[in-house]
Order: sequence, then C-alpha cells, then structure tokens
Amino acid sequence: MQSLILFIFVILTLNLHSESSKKFIIQLDNDFFLNEDEDYTNGLRLASMHEKSSDAEADTLLEATLKNLSGINSDSSLNQYRNRGSGLTRYAGGSGITQLMFTPTDSTALVPPVGERPYAGWLGLEFTLQLKNNQSVSGVTLTLGTTGKASLAEKTQDWVHEHVTAKSHLFKGWDSQVPEEVTINLHFDHKHKLPIDAWTHNFPIKLDGYHEWGAAIGNFQTNAYLGLLVRSGYNLSPSFVTPRLQIGSYAHDLFKAEDQGTNRFSIYTYAGVRGTAVLHDITLNGPVFRSYKYSVDNEPLVGEALVGYGLSWKQFELSHSLTYRTREFKGQIKQHPFGSILLRFSSPF
Repeated sequence: MQSLILFIFVILTLNLHSESSKKFIIQLDNDFFLNEDEDYTNGLRLASMHEKSSDAEADTLLEATLKNLSGINSDSSLNQYRNRGSGLTRYAGGSGITQLMFTPTDSTALVPPVGERPYAGWLGLEFTLQLKNNQSVSGVTLTLGTTGKASLAEKTQDWVHEHVTAKSHLFKGWDSQVPEEVTINLHFDHKHKLPIDAWTHNFPIKLDGYHEWGAAIGNFQTNAYLGLLVRSGYNLSPSFVTPRLQIGSYAHDLFKAEDQGTNRFSIYTYAGVRGTAVLHDITLNGPVFRSYKYSVDNEPLVGEALVGYGLSWKQFELSHSLTYRTREFKGQIKQHPFGSILLRFSSPF
C-alpha cells in the first residue's frame, strides 16, 4: 500500500511540467547557532520545487480536490470578493529528503535522564503539491520515513562531530533511541496573505505577511496549528521563506507570480508566532505499533516565536532565523531554542 501511494505521488510530481527552472532548497536547523548540542539538535532538508506557469485546468484528481478545499476560483460571492485581484491559479510540485535528530543534554548518559528528551532520529521522503494564486496557497504533502537506526541519525551525528565541528565528544546513548518504525503521514498547509501591504505601498520599505493553518495525521505526527508571519523590507521577495524546517511546508514562491521581483536585490526582516495542538509525536511518544520504555508524554499545546532576516538577488535567496519554542513534553527541564538557515536557488537548466 505504501509503495502504491509513493508511486502515485511520484507520478503526480512528475506531471507538474514546468516552463521555468526548478528551485532547489537547502534547509538546516541546528542548535550550534546558540552554542548548544541537545534536544532538537539537527534537522536537514534537501528539496526541489517547480511550478506550472499557466492557468490550466486541474490535471489530476488531487489538483481538483486541492482547488475545492482552498476555495480558489469558487463561484460563491464571498470567495469572489476574497479572490478579487488574486491573479492566475498556479500549481507547484516538489520532493525532498529530510533527516531529524533529537538527543538529551547529557552526552554520556546511556539512557535519557529524567526531564530530558529521548534519543530519536527520523529520515523521510516528502512529496508535495501546492495550489496557489496571488492571495492564497494550499498544499498537501505525503511523507514516508523511518525512525531508529535506519534513520542514520547516530552515524550522521558521529561523523559531523568527528570531522566537521570542534566538539570531541560523541553521544553514548543511541542504543536507547526510539526503535525502528516505518511512518506514513499526510500534512495539510494553508496560507492566506494579510491585507497590510497597502499600508506601505508608497514607501521604500514595504510591509506584508500571512496567516496560516495546517494539520498532520499519521504515525509520525498528528497535530494542528495556527500561525502568523509579518515581514518588512526593501523589494520584498515573492517567496516568503522561513528557514525553520517544517514537515509539510516548503519554502517557495507563495502569492506573487515568479516574474515579480525575482531579479531584484531584496533585504528584509520578519517575525512570526505559531500555536500547535499535539496529539502524537513519534520522537516523544515512541512508536505506535511497538513498545518503548523511554517514551515521554507530549505537551498538548506548544507555542513558538521566530525572528529572522534574509536577502535575495536574482536566482539566490539566503535567510537566517532563531526559533523559541515552549516545552514540548511533560517534565521537560527547560525550553530549547534553535537556529535555522535556508539557501534557495534556481537551476540553470
């Protein structure tokens, strides 16, 4: 069944023929930006996105379903008002590979101490489809992955600590990590542009932003969230990138058409907040279909705030942010901030 779903999403992704070049995305979350090495200690995504450039009819059942769910091009008078000036409906598809890594604070502990995170790693493939116009974007993402040794989290961390960073210690408790379980998840994400750009229309420094909601269901993550992001800067780019790695949400041109501002120099700052209701997190609660004695109970509500800055020029965009997240599990000793960077660039072919 999982192989069939994977095959369907690959076909859907390849069906999104683009007249423009692909966008490649590299995202890194890590707490070394704050001189720490614990908790959510590393996240890495390598991905690509491409977009249809015409207002074509939905080519697949999934595209048609997305259009109906988002309300884009609906005949209702309310949606006609909302979509006034929205521009063409566009589709974008993409795929990527992501690795997440979690450790306790004490690197010498063979099992996670009380009040600290269990060892956990996750490695997964992502296949995403977005439907958007100049005001709204809706996306659905399928993830197929695994926890445990097959996630390669221990090997990756050991290699980095031995060959890249100046840290000499290796974490000793990976034998107690969340055991292997194949995960399958669906993630839904919706963003809608805030009507604040008109406030600074005649000024050199612009203001814009969006509000968002989303949900995930599966044995990897089951949650729902609400959020808000506001940017301010010169020649604001169309991509609305946030470096913080979020499964189910890709950094891509959201509302504006790709030919608006992509060749201009842009510099900006941004800030955002998000609240998440969490039902299940395999990196905390452990596997659904296997027992795990070091699991912890997740907090049902988690909040976070992020601040950052970015710049873009022609086909390149670079952004950096810091995320401050509230406690994620019962008995967690302290909150854990982390930093993120993102590099996005277009393929020359």
